[in-house]
Amino acid sequence: MSPATLHARVVVDELIRNGMQEAVLCPGSRSTPLAFALAAAEAAGRLTLHVRVDERSAGFFALGLTAVSGTPVAVVCTSGSAVANLHPAAVEARFNHRQVVFLTANRPPEMEGVGAQQTIVQRGIFAHDVVDELILPAAGREVEAQADMQGWNAHWRAALCRIMARAAASAGPVHIDIPFREPLTPPVDGPVSPGDVAVPPTEEAFLPRCWQGRPAQRPWTEVCDTATVDLSLRTLVIAGQGSWELPALASVPTLCEPGGRTFGVPLNPLCVPALLADPTTAPQQLVVVGKPTLHRSVTRLLADPTRPQIVVTAPTAPTEWADVAGQAQTACTNLTVTGESPQRWLAACAEADGTARAHVLDVLAGLRAGQRDADPGWLPSGLEVAYAVGEAVAADPTLLLFVGSSNPVRDLAVTHPDLGPHCWVNRGASGIDGNISTAMGLALHHPGPVVAFLGDLAALHDSGGLLVPTLENAPKNLTILVANDAGGGIFATLEQGAPAYEDQFERLFGVPHTADFEALAAGWGVAYQQCTLAELAGVLTSHAAQAGVRLVEVRTQRRHRHALAATLTGR
Repeated sequence: MSPATLHARVVVDELIRNGMQEAVLCPGSRSTPLAFALAAAEAAGRLTLHVRVDERSAGFFALGLTAVSGTPVAVVCTSGSAVANLHPAAVEARFNHRQVVFLTANRPPEMEGVGAQQTIVQRGIFAHDVVDELILPAAGREVEAQADMQGWNAHWRAALCRIMARAAASAGPVHIDIPFREPLTPPVDGPVSPGDVAVPPTEEAFLPRCWQGRPAQRPWTEVCDTATVDLSLRTLVIAGQGSWELPALASVPTLCEPGGRTFGVPLNPLCVPALLADPTTAPQQLVVVGKPTLHRSVTRLLADPTRPQIVVTAPTAPTEWADVAGQAQTACTNLTVTGESPQRWLAACAEADGTARAHVLDVLAGLRAGQRDADPGWLPSGLEVAYAVGEAVAADPTLLLFVGSSNPVRDLAVTHPDLGPHCWVNRGASGIDGNISTAMGLALHHPGPVVAFLGDLAALHDSGGLLVPTLENAPKNLTILVANDAGGGIFATLEQGAPAYEDQFERLFGVPHTADFEALAAGWGVAYQQCTLAELAGVLTSHAAQAGVRLVEVRTQRRHRHALAATLTGR
């Protein structure tokens, strides 16, 4: 089966699962895969197909169909100006709140702007006259790789469920654009008449097993107001950026990233491999709140198609949920629970968590004992600074902690996972921009001391945030703590930090610098202090109530950062 045929059949199948009962087709060449897929679905009794000649008329015909049925109706056309002829119907559908799905075929992106026939830019063609738009990638031979089939299937279906949820929530039209690569026709074994090309009318014959959808004709991701979680199953909660406390999940084992919020029992993220290693301790289902992005072990866990996932959405944004791998089975706004967490599951989580925390302490002890004795010019690692910061914050409940992206937030997540719900972060897009300015805003309102724990590049990136006009109020008690490893230490923890790339690493990723933070602070009129790791705890707790803004620098090193990351994670 060609990639184009697979792609079209998956799209048609998932749209039917999301409530589409009728489709209107306009003849065309590039839309051939969709035409055959729709015909096959009609032959299976899964939808009613209408054929019209003119796209403008077809669009309004679909508008009339959905006005009476109240269900989504797709109108399908080929690429080029055919798409533009659907725009009048899109305008009317938007103003009348009709769920018309403008399903347009397209040529692959490399054919845009090179003079290919019947090719225009179709992205954004309906502008604000659709409530959402989905541009699917062109499927090529890569989708035929056995190892990748389930991933492609999940991505396509999850994306379709998301846009159909937005169409339903807004009661408006959407645009789904699909580039198709040749061949466009389904395979045949010999000469056949045009009427014999339809696929046999069984679901199994419509798509190979690995390309099929959920059982019982359910949508890939079922969107509902309330879902029920059976806690008698081994349930693991993943609370990412922007998550919030859910009383129903109190006391449930939780991986909470710094900046997330939870009533659950925080676990060290390093314990995930140990839980998965034993089938009797592996989680049986996942509940995701917010946007988890921090740990690769969690990313791999979320990509596992064998583990049911429920994603909880914010009441203010019920159609926005985090599901990078496309494996969520349910997206809901509210949760109810039945049963209780098994004691054996809670004990297994506690044991794995305790082992992970002990491992971190052992690694820290090894850093202190080994490097300090071997090197007279020893500098601590960022992990050691994170531990000291975490200890200070844990000892002072009045202290508010803002953690910068890159290494500080990752280090704190493993040294002090309990502090996750008590931190503030800018992890929406995970950038290092604006960190000082965000901390200044937090400190202006927080009645107690505030510490912003940043890397050197993040501090340099937003050094302008230290400027407060003389007629404006400045924070009363803000410490900007810079762990300065003179470059991009985060990259040393990634693949490009491996010894094989050592010759090019510093110039391309490490970007060493000699920025003078003392001079920088003086230029902005901010107090400055440099301290050692041993002095840091005292410095953080000695800030007077009305001391204003100060910049504290701790010099660190990143020479062994790649090996340290491997030691922590057991790579």
